[in-house]
Amino acid sequence: MKLDQSSAYVKDCFNGDPASCSCACPFDLDIRSFMEKVEKGRWLPSYKLLRNAVVFPAIVSALCPQPCRNNCQRTSVGDAPLAVGDLEAACIQYTKSNKPEVFSIPPKTQRIAIIGAGPAGLSCALNLAQKKFNVTVYENKPGWGGALRNHPDFALFDADIALQFSVVDVDFQYNMEIKSLDEVDSFDAVYIATGENGETFGLKDGWDPGTQTTSNPKVFMGGAVCGIPLMASIAEGPKISRTMETFFQTGKTAKPDTDTNKTNCAHYLRHDGAEKKPLVAMASPDGYTEDEAKAEASRCFKCNCETCKENCEMIAWFRKMPHKLGVEVFTDSQASSTISPRTLTRETYSCNVCGKCKSVCPVDVDVGELMQFSREDRFLAGKTIPAFHDFWMREFDFHTSDAFFASPPKPQDTSRYAFFPGCQLGAAEPDHVLKSYEYLTGKLDAGIVVGCCGAPAYWAGDKTRLTENVDRINKIWDDMGRPTFIFTCAYCQNIFNLFMPEIKRVSLYELMAADDSLVPARSFSDAAVFDPCTARDDEDMQNSVRILAKRAGVATEELSNPNRCCGYGGHMRLANPVLFDQITEHRCDASDKPYIVYCANCREVFRQKDKDCAHILDMVFDLDPNRRAPTLQSKKENALEVKTQLMKNINGKDFLPATHEWDVINLTIDTSLQDELDRKLIIEDDLKEAIWLAEQSGDKFIDDDGIIQCSMVKSV
Repeated sequence: MKLDQSSAYVKDCFNGDPASCSCACPFDLDIRSFMEKVEKGRWLPSYKLLRNAVVFPAIVSALCPQPCRNNCQRTSVGDAPLAVGDLEAACIQYTKSNKPEVFSIPPKTQRIAIIGAGPAGLSCALNLAQKKFNVTVYENKPGWGGALRNHPDFALFDADIALQFSVVDVDFQYNMEIKSLDEVDSFDAVYIATGENGETFGLKDGWDPGTQTTSNPKVFMGGAVCGIPLMASIAEGPKISRTMETFFQTGKTAKPDTDTNKTNCAHYLRHDGAEKKPLVAMASPDGYTEDEAKAEASRCFKCNCETCKENCEMIAWFRKMPHKLGVEVFTDSQASSTISPRTLTRETYSCNVCGKCKSVCPVDVDVGELMQFSREDRFLAGKTIPAFHDFWMREFDFHTSDAFFASPPKPQDTSRYAFFPGCQLGAAEPDHVLKSYEYLTGKLDAGIVVGCCGAPAYWAGDKTRLTENVDRINKIWDDMGRPTFIFTCAYCQNIFNLFMPEIKRVSLYELMAADDSLVPARSFSDAAVFDPCTARDDEDMQNSVRILAKRAGVATEELSNPNRCCGYGGHMRLANPVLFDQITEHRCDASDKPYIVYCANCREVFRQKDKDCAHILDMVFDLDPNRRAPTLQSKKENALEVKTQLMKNINGKDFLPATHEWDVINLTIDTSLQDELDRKLIIEDDLKEAIWLAEQSGDKFIDDDGIIQCSMVKSV
């Protein structure tokens, strides 16, 4: 695997990028972090952050036109933008010690001449001096400041400049007009910052605005003489100093790679439900009090996209955002040991692969696809964790062999429709399949295909077995005359959409909703509809279930955050049982009303958690929705019962399931133990087989109390 393969899944994620306000700031000030510090009254850290970005804090807070305010997302809820300049002034006022930091850096040998002691020249000089370069500033006036010397607040600006230069060594040559670059030819680099209408020494035509370079390799030029506004002139200082460093080291110049892209400041987030907070008014014209400043800073949304984290327990659990996950998927793939030292294993298999992250992401980043990519890569590399998927893969084999059944309506060889209930619907409740097919055959020319769509192989990353299953279904579809498949499971439809898009699809619920004569039973007076994760883009399926519920007389409510996985998806239950329990509890608590569901897996999860729910087919066929969730053994037997009934009804043949020598063993299992076995995905047939093998081989252990212990390893 190459890094760009995994990073491609998350390259558009802008978590951690500058907020829209910072993107508009000429100094790239981290306004989000600045506001966090001001809100807490951390004046010294906020001042250091401000000073390191803007060079001259007093000048900038007073004169900056604040383009950041035009990009403040507080306005998206109808409030005034934050008073950034006033908060910067408060920060300066309440910082007890704003003496510049001194850095222990070895002195440099290069000498730089700066022509002009205006804002642009001073900014560049200060940054170079901080890096211990030998800097000489030539100014034709009696002091520094340039155009600022005529400003009524120059005394304040003068003090700010003096403060910032107080800890560095710079040679200021005032009343010294440079008339020719020959006068500074002995310097290693020259920066022309002569101000508006200033001298350009004939180099303006060859000036490069990207690097501030001229046709003379060692001469740079910027500031108002190049038409650059005041704030941008100051902001260019640190960048020019970096460009010069590169020039000294390599003899070449290049635009600093730290430059922020200013062409797209449109990463606006949704602030639904955000509390409105008006601009904090100043009690005094002298500026904010400390408490007022803290209150004003608290209005900041601290804009940083964490939408996926807010909507996905897995991302929140591991506290790793998409970019980091993209890198870790790559680094994990580089492990060469046969005993995998991979650190992302738990995360990879803790994903529900439900697509919720993509559905809420402003730029459609799909962490689920990234985790699926990781699973497939691990499988190919032999680094998969069999225990995480072994049970479901054996269940997949069962539903594609012993429990599999496909037939057109006899005596036909083809049909216009084929009912595809999936593997879990009949396993959970045989009547859901049998009665649905009976209903369909009374309305349509419909055959039936009872099997697995391939989701277990997909989630396990086993592309070979998934492809084999897809080929098998495609052949059956072709042999049956290419019918339209009728689904009850949104995930089955999703798998077909991904890997068998040529097969036309419709949901059973759409057909039932269109049948005005069908009136479901009223299981609850009111309920919430729990839409499965993969039904989020299927409005027809969602609306059809609501039509049926309304026809039953149920008052339905919508969940505030719909289409979140119940916890079943991705088979993450064994990889992270604590997270699984958290997810299922969150889904149960999403509403205090009972749920109407239309996914067999959702129904199973909620029943196991004692959440009142009814499958829409319980209502359609007036079945008891309060029955205990079937055990894993019962689900296996139910699937065989569905096949037995269908074979008898359609083909007039008896189905005899395969038998085993251990079938004669009878077990007595109490309810608490049965719950534990189901939680650990151990079925009764496995216990029987283990006991039989132990008796046959004698490979068992008897303790002092006469308790016999044995073990068995099963694999796909």
